[in-house]
Amino acid sequence: MVYAAETKEKEFEKVMDGYTGLLICRLHNLCVKAHPIALIPVLIDLWGEQKVFEEVADCAIPDDDHIEAYPKNEEFLFAIGKGVLEVHPEFILKEKTTKVGENDLRFLSFKIPPVDKNRRDILNNAVDAFYTEAKGQYADTKAKYYPQLLSNLQDEAKEELDNYKKRFEDAYKNNCDIAEQTVNDKKKEIEEAYQRYLQNKATADQTAQEQKAAEGEDVKSQFKMPTE
Repeated sequence: MVYAAETKEKEFEKVMDGYTGLLICRLHNLCVKAHPIALIPVLIDLWGEQKVFEEVADCAIPDDDHIEAYPKNEEFLFAIGKGVLEVHPEFILKEKTTKVGENDLRFLSFKIPPVDKNRRDILNNAVDAFYTEAKGQYADTKAKYYPQLLSNLQDEAKEELDNYKKRFEDAYKNNCDIAEQTVNDKKKEIEEAYQRYLQNKATADQTAQEQKAAEGEDVKSQFKMPTE
């Protein structure tokens, strides 16, 4: 029965790893910084046939706030934009042109919006929802596979049984730890982006106030009475 137990153990680890991978992908797609993984769920509809992003375009990340899509055929531009915005409606789309040799190449630039208070709340709520779902999946998977594992080891020596139990628990804990750390990292990333937004807003407000004050001084100077 050891072979059956090993099969169940590997099956359990595969299912757990799959849920962890899904959580990581979902969190990456809560875009705070530009990352190619955001384009993995995107499907491009070309004449009734769906293509993944890499089949129709190349991706570039010029900075933390932008993702660029360079179509393999300019006829794909509209479909690419539509496909990306269906997955990420928060992106701000602009069509741009660059020179490649003597030719103009049209491409799409997707700007990730800043994390203001409203967006911070939305992102954090989504993180919490995905994490809650993942923890439920972990618990359900453990509840399903643990009895099956034990039933295949009921005739084994205690040392062998304890060894399988430990490996099972280690696999469970490892996935839980990865999920928790990934969630914490994402929340930290969101908060840092929010603080950058506040800092940039404060700087812009101060600049605007200084400019307004300077304009006011100019107006005052125009009405000053000449002195002898």
